[in-house]
Amino acid sequence: MVCLFLSLPCVAQDLAPVIRLSTDEATKAKHLAQDVVDAKERSAKGKSAWEQFHQTYQAAHADLPGLRFSEDFRLAFAIVRSSPFEVRQVATIELTADERKKLEALHQEMTASEQSQKQAKKNWQDFQYQLVVDHVGTSSTGGATVMLADKQITIPDPWGAGLAFTSDFRLAFPRS
Repeated sequence: MVCLFLSLPCVAQDLAPVIRLSTDEATKAKHLAQDVVDAKERSAKGKSAWEQFHQTYQAAHADLPGLRFSEDFRLAFAIVRSSPFEVRQVATIELTADERKKLEALHQEMTASEQSQKQAKKNWQDFQYQLVVDHVGTSSTGGATVMLADKQITIPDPWGAGLAFTSDFRLAFPRS
């Protein structure tokens, strides 16, 4: 039996490259990763608050399905069909001052939180690219072409698919 196992070919496991982060790099990685989590949570809360307002307003005006709001936050409207010639008409409801104020604040928070999330993701991605450049360098023979600081660079394989970090952010491995 032992001879049988010894005679089977051994499949070699590929060794994975690793980046060892400095204390400062690990601290920055933790901070940027937390920023992504926080921004995602803020964006989700903003979207949820907007959707709740819309659902509540829609429920109060169930006779107007597909209710939307105008960009000046003054009107709620729904497109209705009232003509045999398919000429569409719009039914409108003027929002109260309190409704306008609430709607505008919700929209501003939703927009700001989405921008914050995009920026946090970009900062995280740029940090990963810069980390690879600092520790591994760039490639002239192939890999993932990315933009970093308004400059096009090529991240060598296998680093171009992003990084995976240990929980203490002291080590980074290629995700692929």
